[in-house]
Amino acid sequence: MISTLSTDFTTAHYAELLRLAKQRYRFVVYDAIPWGERFVLWRHDCDISLNRSLRLARIEASHGIRSTFFLNPHSSLYNIFEGSQSLLIREIVRLGHEIGLHFDAAFHGVVDEESLGAVVRKEAALLEGVFGVRPVAFSFHNPLDSHLRCEAESYGGLVNCYSRRFRTEVPYCSDSNGYWRFRRLHDVLAQGADPCLQVLTHPGWWQETPMPPRQRIFRSIYGRAKAVMAENDATILAYGRENLSGPACALVFLRDVLPERYALLDFLWMSGEMAALFVELWRLHEGQINNLCKAVLRKEWQVPAREVNAFFDSPALAIDGWRLFVGVFGSSWQAASGVCGDAYQEWVSLRNQLVHGRGTAQKQRLEEGCVFLCEIIAALAAWGKVQSIGYDGLVHLGTIGLPTCETAEGGLNERLEELADEIPKFLAKKWGRFKAEMAEVGAGGTAA
Repeated sequence: MISTLSTDFTTAHYAELLRLAKQRYRFVVYDAIPWGERFVLWRHDCDISLNRSLRLARIEASHGIRSTFFLNPHSSLYNIFEGSQSLLIREIVRLGHEIGLHFDAAFHGVVDEESLGAVVRKEAALLEGVFGVRPVAFSFHNPLDSHLRCEAESYGGLVNCYSRRFRTEVPYCSDSNGYWRFRRLHDVLAQGADPCLQVLTHPGWWQETPMPPRQRIFRSIYGRAKAVMAENDATILAYGRENLSGPACALVFLRDVLPERYALLDFLWMSGEMAALFVELWRLHEGQINNLCKAVLRKEWQVPAREVNAFFDSPALAIDGWRLFVGVFGSSWQAASGVCGDAYQEWVSLRNQLVHGRGTAQKQRLEEGCVFLCEIIAALAAWGKVQSIGYDGLVHLGTIGLPTCETAEGGLNERLEELADEIPKFLAKKWGRFKAEMAEVGAGGTAA
């Protein structure tokens, strides 16, 4: 079974491959091939993402390497004529790289060599007209057997990457479909046994962290969709027009505070996945309460990080966030934010049904619940900002000076980091009494 989480397709490993290739071969481009010498042709078929193409282009430029990026004018995943996308291509050219034509013969219904040459010439002129540089070569996009039988060294004035000469004289290594289909590139470069080499990579596969190929495609496509949506919102704002969003406008306050979370919640709302949205908003609400409590315990009570972590990590902690809030702040969060307790309890019951899979609700009812949750999250955030901690409970704890631990992926989580030189100055008796009260409430008692 092919490994889908290989570190082979990280940008860090990509840089290592470039260093290894430079030790073994001379990098050349398609209009200056030193036949008979030792060389490597390094090319990219841009199938998925121009953003990732520029990322690789910058890595290569930092190593003093020129490569060739093949653009598909008929791609369904990017548009070379769109302003933001064309800027990416121009930056790739500015870095010193060449462009090629990623030619979709099936789109044109090419059936013979004569028609191939004519259409290749036409599309090459199109790219030259837009970007001011003429493509030096072309590669087929998803070629049929009939296309691969076109084996001349050039068509339409462009070098044919699938010519008979390339296929017989230049060994080939490709990452098509997100894995090494024939030979693993690192092994090929480490051995250095091939007198020359043509390397094909697809930039969309190369990410900062390992992930399966399908997830890499999703990341590129969804990232592109988010960018387009954000551009649309910004345009409406810039022209001073009203961005009619219906009840989903209740989410807007999160757009600048938690942009990634906002994008997910907005996607669920726009997709009509109201039950999933309701549960996600509830998770955000409860996480907000926990963060506010952590902030006070750490900054004002000065409880050591290890104590706070142990308290929140304990499987015996059978207390909900709102009762925890009372123990920390001395009053309910409902009172702090002006929320009606009776209305809140109705939504608690619905949440319990959904979480445990014991009930459903009509879309309109769920949407009402989502609006309610947005309102209480916003109200509690506003309350927290005017407290002594000056914290809304939404942004990362690190923003208020509380170091947190790294995740396995190198990011930060909400688990507090213990400082090596920390000297506990907290009131141990107060902390002990608080934990006892919370344990009693969790066991069915009442907080003092």
